[in-house]
Amino acid sequence: MAFGGLPLSESGFIQCPCGRVIKSPREYRLVFLRRGALEVDILCPNEVCYLKELGYVRFKIDDDSVKFEKAEFYPPFVTWNSSRLGYEKTSRMLKEHLKTIIKELIDWEQVKEVLKEVKAKFPG
Repeated sequence: MAFGGLPLSESGFIQCPCGRVIKSPREYRLVFLRRGALEVDILCPNEVCYLKELGYVRFKIDDDSVKFEKAEFYPPFVTWNSSRLGYEKTSRMLKEHLKTIIKELIDWEQVKEVLKEVKAKFPG
């Protein structure tokens, strides 16, 4: 057994404080709920997680195009993993997760279309 009661085969992966091991960025649930805030929320894949939201990707609208602005994981999630894996490894792994989420998993064209629909329904 490794730290935190995880088998050694799972101790090198990112983990939510709820206990859910996240082996790939594709496991997160991404939701675009707060359209006014222009954020995509990064949620734990565990449906009953007590934290639920682990981070976000913020963007802005610039001349009818969607521009990435900022992405980060929240401190409780980062701290939990830093205590398990060390700061350097956690930082490297979470940056890679964010990069994959931003470049591969968020459908930016779909986000743009949803924003156009919202703007058409609620002008101004």
